[in-house]
Amino acid sequence: MKKIFLGSTALIAAAAFTAPAMSAERLQLQLRGYHIGSISYTDGDFSSSYRYSDVGGVYGSGSASGIGDYNEINFGSDSEVHFRGATTLDNGLEISFRAELELEDDPAAKSNADVIDEVYVQVDGGFGRIQFGQQDGVIDQTHVHEPLTFDGHAANDVGRGNQDPFKPLGQKNPIQTTGDWSTDYIKLIYFTPSMNGLQFGVSYTPNPCRNAAGYAGCVYSDFGRNYWEVAGTYETEVNNLGIELSIGYGQGESGGASEEPSELSVGANLSFGGFTVGGAYGDRNTSGDSNYNRTDWSAGVTYETGPWGFNLNYGRMDYDDVDICNSCSGPGGPGYSGGDDTRTAYEGNAESWLAGITYKYGPGMQIGFGVQMLDVNDSYRNAYYDPFPGSPTDFVDFETEGFEGTSVFIENSMSF
Repeated sequence: MKKIFLGSTALIAAAAFTAPAMSAERLQLQLRGYHIGSISYTDGDFSSSYRYSDVGGVYGSGSASGIGDYNEINFGSDSEVHFRGATTLDNGLEISFRAELELEDDPAAKSNADVIDEVYVQVDGGFGRIQFGQQDGVIDQTHVHEPLTFDGHAANDVGRGNQDPFKPLGQKNPIQTTGDWSTDYIKLIYFTPSMNGLQFGVSYTPNPCRNAAGYAGCVYSDFGRNYWEVAGTYETEVNNLGIELSIGYGQGESGGASEEPSELSVGANLSFGGFTVGGAYGDRNTSGDSNYNRTDWSAGVTYETGPWGFNLNYGRMDYDDVDICNSCSGPGGPGYSGGDDTRTAYEGNAESWLAGITYKYGPGMQIGFGVQMLDVNDSYRNAYYDPFPGSPTDFVDFETEGFEGTSVFIENSMSF
């Protein structure tokens, strides 16, 4: 499949450039971008519990609530400037280049910050669209989320605007239906032309690297190498009912302890008379020594009339992860000998509600007020075997952590 995709894309590109194009103008630069600024007051409460035991029984347990009880006022912002260059050749092809400057992603505050990301070349013609460079995969580009009029705050997929009022307290919102394991690593992407509202796309990421690595190649533990994505969208209107659907699937080769990593994203929206109702679903899985299973889903309704927008949204995430490590040493405890096989089981869930109002006070400018709640629960259990599988031979521990928070916020956004 890889050879067919690469060969077909090369033939399309070669055929597209056969016509002379010497009289075309150079790419004309334009500046675009956005700014989101927020003020929030957030109340959050952490809790925890534990139980330690060995083959002789429980030798330690306890619980605590109200630890890290925070009430905080926080300011937040997210800004980008997009550099776009475009021109049309004599043969009708549209050639464009795009780079996004992250004004708020400071390397001094975040070691893995991307000051420049989404750097890619795009070619549009009757054959469809080709993209090459640092760009999100087709799942991320086409995924239909539940409806929302806020630009930065969300119960699902906070990365859409990076305004997470719980993150300054030490607990981020993890709910995300979008499949993005290939993120904006350098890749080759193709979209078909839209045919009566139906469009398909495919993307290929050979190595999880950005172009600073050149041809060096690297290995990433989440999805490994040779990551493929396919996606489809459908948009239409029937008797004033708007319909928007999306589905995408991605799979890569083994990386680290993860084998056959895959992800699925589905979304749907229906709109009528100012109302939009919809939802989204995401599923991620790996096998092998790290057996990871996760589902995310969301639902929402919005109503827009004139400059006003009204929102109600919900999101939930559930996961479990079982890791196997052979001949690992453990933390110790009565009866613990060390050097046994370790089985660590993680599981947890999160859910979030968001309600709010937005108002467009100018072209590309909007202000809104909202309330958001977040509830997160995580637990893990360690057990030691000699060897695995069988019954635990030594130290066993069980711990839980929880977070409950409520935030009220004001969001101002503008695009240019």
